[in-house]
Amino acid sequence: MTRLAGPPVWHDSLLSAGTTWGKVGCYLILPLVFWLVPTARIEAGPSLCLIRRIFGVPCPGCGMTRALSCAVHGHPRRAIAYNNRVIIVLPLLAWAWARGLRQEWRSLQAARASTSEAIR
Repeated sequence: MTRLAGPPVWHDSLLSAGTTWGKVGCYLILPLVFWLVPTARIEAGPSLCLIRRIFGVPCPGCGMTRALSCAVHGHPRRAIAYNNRVIIVLPLLAWAWARGLRQEWRSLQAARASTSEAIR
């Protein structure tokens, strides 16, 4: 009985590159979408905090979505009024975003290099 050959060697590299492109796209699109949604729309909506909804008391993260939206849209005083922890959270989120984007970009470059080597 003969064994059928599997997909070419570069097949896995292409799948990896496609997944990485999707992640890079999400890293680029999600902040853009957050920036495009007006702060007034987020402020007008109900609280998303489950602790506040269930127990009726605010948690340390209450108002963070509104605070981040205000900060991103250039309203730092309103951001601090919603949740003063935004001073710490926003730089940490920006750092995590930049780090994740850099890692995915490097993965994409590595996948492209291995694909080009496998095709040769």
